[in-house]
Amino acid sequence: MLLNARYVIAVHDDILDLEGGLPGFAQAGPGGVEAVLARVENHAHYAGLDDVFGIAAMYAVAIARGHVFNDGNKRTALVCALTYLSVQGYDLSSTLEIEDDLVEVMVEVAEGKIEREELADYLSVICMCS
Repeated sequence: MLLNARYVIAVHDDILDLEGGLPGFAQAGPGGVEAVLARVENHAHYAGLDDVFGIAAMYAVAIARGHVFNDGNKRTALVCALTYLSVQGYDLSSTLEIEDDLVEVMVEVAEGKIEREELADYLSVICMCS
């Protein structure tokens, strides 16, 4: 199951309702969300990306770097990646240390310092099968 634009936008809006931030879309508008999700779908269907952690990492990378929203891109990217993993039967081993690490990891993902493969490896370590 892949995530759809309506879900991603709802996640983004919920995050901003809870934590604040500048609402709305960046320059590409709502079509930017579709474009980012198409990248994930293309990797999953045509580039042989079939590992759940790789797909979750692709969501995180595509949304965080795609900068489709005015604010909350990294937060939305993380929640979408973790939601995808949860649907696939994997949950975050939640500790304060991991939560603090995830903030820094997502900043590095957005800056291009962490690539999809490295993030996939990290997610596989911090998540457990439910």
